Amino acid sequence: AAYGVLVLEYTPIEGLVLGTVLCCLGDGLVIPKMKEFGERFKGHPMPRLVFTWAPLEASFVLTIFGVLMGFSSPANQQKVSPTLLVLANVLRILATLAIGALLGAASGWLISRRSAAVIAQQKVF
Repeated sequence: AAYGVLVLEYTPIEGLVLGTVLCCLGDGLVIPKMKEFGERFKGHPMPRLVFTWAPLEASFVLTIFGVLMGFSSPANQQKVSPTLLVLANVLRILATLAIGALLGAASGWLISRRSAAVIAQQKVF
């Protein structure tokens, strides 16, 4: 972000967006390497920490990216109140959490009843 602002002469918001784009770990790259590391160095805590952190880090950076994109404004876009942007992002995050909780509860309910599913008098699972 600092490089974008100081060298590339981006605005601070554009620099932060650039920083979030460059920050995110690629799960597809990190997980196989940590698996290889764990096989080579048995009992080392590093793979476990990375397996725990990589998905959380990616989710956090994507959330921050989404919030910052609202604050960065293209040249021909109308000005929007920062308060409205913050409220819209909070509402979006809360809606995402609520829908995720609803889908999780529905999945748990369906999975616990999957052995009872029958189609044409044949068990499905």
